[in-house]
Amino acid sequence: MRTCAAAMLLILYLGTACDLSVSLTLSTESDPPPVTADVGSDPATDGDVREDGQVAAASVVFCGFDTRAAPPLPEHRGFLSFPLDGIPTGAFVESAILTFTVDRVDLPAGIPDLVLDLDHVHYGGTLGFSAFSVPGTPVGSLLLGLSLAPAPETQRVTIDVAPELQADANDPFLRFFQVRVLCTGGLAQIVDGAGNRAERALPDRSLAPVLSVRYRR
Repeated sequence: MRTCAAAMLLILYLGTACDLSVSLTLSTESDPPPVTADVGSDPATDGDVREDGQVAAASVVFCGFDTRAAPPLPEHRGFLSFPLDGIPTGAFVESAILTFTVDRVDLPAGIPDLVLDLDHVHYGGTLGFSAFSVPGTPVGSLLLGLSLAPAPETQRVTIDVAPELQADANDPFLRFFQVRVLCTGGLAQIVDGAGNRAERALPDRSLAPVLSVRYRR
C-alpha cells in the first residue's frame, strides 16, 4: 500500500486580541478495494447427525425432532460447512452473511412454530457423530433464536456471522467455516450444498446455503 500525504499549515490572525492557529493535514490513500465472494457450502461436509449415531451427508439437512417417526424420537442436529481456501489468512472481514433455505417445517399438533439456534463449531473435514456434541459458541447475532412456522413456499434465512468468520480467518490451520443448526419444537428441513431438498422436491442448487463475504486483504 502506497500512501501519499500533503500537509498545509494555515495561520490566521484576527485582530490583536484573538489569534487562531489551524493545522490542517490532508491525506489520500490508495488502498485496494474490498473483495466480495459468495462461498457455497460443501455437500461432502455438511449434513445432519442424529442423537442415536446416524450421520447423513450430501442430503437434505434435518434439524430437530421428526414428529412423524415412532417414539422415542432422536434429535437431529444440522451442520453447514463452507471452505475457507478463498479467504486469505488474516483478512479483515467487513461483512459476512450466511443464507440458507428451509424447505419444510413440521410441527406437532398444537405447536405454532419452532425455534432455530446456531452454534459456531469446528469438526474438520469429515462430518461424524462427534460433531453432535462438539463444543461450540452461539452465533452472536442469533442469541434469541429464530422462529419459523410452516409455509407453502421455501423460507430464506439470513444471519450475520462476521465476528465468527473473522475468528476463523485469523487461524491459518482452519479449512472450513462451520455452524451447527439446532431446532426445538419440531423438525426443519434445510437445503444442502448440492441443492438436495425435502422429499418429492427436485434438487435446486440456487437454494443451496451460501456465505456472502466482503473482506480486505
